[in-house]
Amino acid sequence: MEPKIELRVLELVCSRLCHELISPVTAVNNGMELVADGGADMLVEVSELISSSAGEASGRLQFYRIAYGLGGQDAPPISLGEAKRLTEGLVQDGKVALAWPAGEAGSDGGLGRRGMKLLLNALVMGIDALPRGGKLSVSLDPASRAVTLFAAGKGARVEAASIEALHRALAPEALTARNVHAYFTALTAEAAGAKVDVNPETDQVAIRISLPSPG
Repeated sequence: MEPKIELRVLELVCSRLCHELISPVTAVNNGMELVADGGADMLVEVSELISSSAGEASGRLQFYRIAYGLGGQDAPPISLGEAKRLTEGLVQDGKVALAWPAGEAGSDGGLGRRGMKLLLNALVMGIDALPRGGKLSVSLDPASRAVTLFAAGKGARVEAASIEALHRALAPEALTARNVHAYFTALTAEAAGAKVDVNPETDQVAIRISLPSPG
């Protein structure tokens, strides 16, 4: 059964999405204003700014279209290769390096539609756990339908409130734009009949997704 999503959760998710987009979109707008003001001597630099910022905004939109929305609902589940491409679009600023499992790029690794959606949301948690950048590794065990993400870097952490939100130990009115994603991840896991565990260590966080057996 689909979990109920409160209005406050939707409002906070929208706030987070706007926060993700405001910086690159503003940069594009600023670049266009410079062009309109006749900054011909800066045309190359401004063009590069517009191009990179537009690419960043597009990458984020493509990722969250699947992670938060119903993009491709009637299509087959996205593949692991597509999930990698989408995640690369989210981290194209270079702060977080991705290590992706080899093979099965054309399949969903047995995770199914809901499992792939959950993976994308867990990846956001992994990226959020690296405020100073670092490495995000993905380990897949198709036999047990489990995925483990390792976020390693200086100061890697998941805030206590986010862990509470992931366990749905926070009431919706206590959620903030900082921890609502963890709560949304919990709802996504519930819809998939899955479990998500976070194990923090010094400068590393392990996020494990356990999906139910098919059938």
